[in-house]
Amino acid sequence: MVDFDFHLSAPGLLCAAAVSVPQFIGLYLFRAGVRDYGRGCQESGVFSCPALDQMRMLVRFLPLCALLRVLCAPALWYWMADLKDFSGALRSFPAMMWILLWAVPFVLFKQILLKPGLRNVHSSHRTITEWPEELPCERPYHGLLSTRCHAASGGFFIELLWNAWTIYVGGDLGLRLSGISIPVVIFNAGMLAGGPINFLSRSPAVDGWVAEVYLLVSLAAVEGMLLLNHAWFGLRAAIDHKDNGSSFGPYGHWSTWLWIGLLVMQAVVLRYTVTGSMELHPGEPWAAGGCDHKEFFFPRFWGLIYVCYGMLISFNLWVLGVWLTPVT
Repeated sequence: MVDFDFHLSAPGLLCAAAVSVPQFIGLYLFRAGVRDYGRGCQESGVFSCPALDQMRMLVRFLPLCALLRVLCAPALWYWMADLKDFSGALRSFPAMMWILLWAVPFVLFKQILLKPGLRNVHSSHRTITEWPEELPCERPYHGLLSTRCHAASGGFFIELLWNAWTIYVGGDLGLRLSGISIPVVIFNAGMLAGGPINFLSRSPAVDGWVAEVYLLVSLAAVEGMLLLNHAWFGLRAAIDHKDNGSSFGPYGHWSTWLWIGLLVMQAVVLRYTVTGSMELHPGEPWAAGGCDHKEFFFPRFWGLIYVCYGMLISFNLWVLGVWLTPVT
């Protein structure tokens, strides 16, 4: 018999919302990329084409699916994480809906991302030379679209891996809490590789210090957050009701505020650094520090700042949801 129970609860919805935030970060960037690309098509005299129409449809369709997955995730976790009953999950309507609501949008999105040119993650030259004819545009719109598409792709994989980790660890709340490491590592690695590292590999004449500050500050912040995520004296103690009896819950423990402080420090320093650069600014010219193809590395400088903003929301939802989750 099919089970239609969504197993909704405050802790489950808070955790599900936290897991969805990285996907919404990617979709926000994807929407900006499609908007810029549509402007580029109009400048080329193309006001509509099948690929552009598909992307505009995805801009509306993908957030709706992500929102519905928030409602379905608690049932998925109930059967597969709490009960470890995988056959029961097959009879659960919301659990099966979660899988469909992730798989179908992912396949539709990959139809765009796997086109020649777009699928090249870090090679700006290959992206431009292999750009498909059915997506007519001129520079800088190749880079402004492709970089944002890969950010959205990262959001898909983060959500999948985070849910897989939650299912794998089951009722161990300490290990479940450490799942927040997945978006922190993947987003920082992708944005740093495609932005500052990509920029430094081109031997810039100016503003190289901006990329170096990005790397040093981000690596320090990420290492600190990972330590707090996994050490027994960090966030595990913050969500342990035996160790932390504060009436403020996880916010009564120093590790929660230190985690937030590291993230805020990263966002503030990165924003201050990039806005104080000489040539790493939005718009023309599409070169910076003597390096061409700025549109391929500069969006990732700001993309990492947006990631910090989003992760501040995700972390608070996650730590509060895990704190409220009953111990099984």
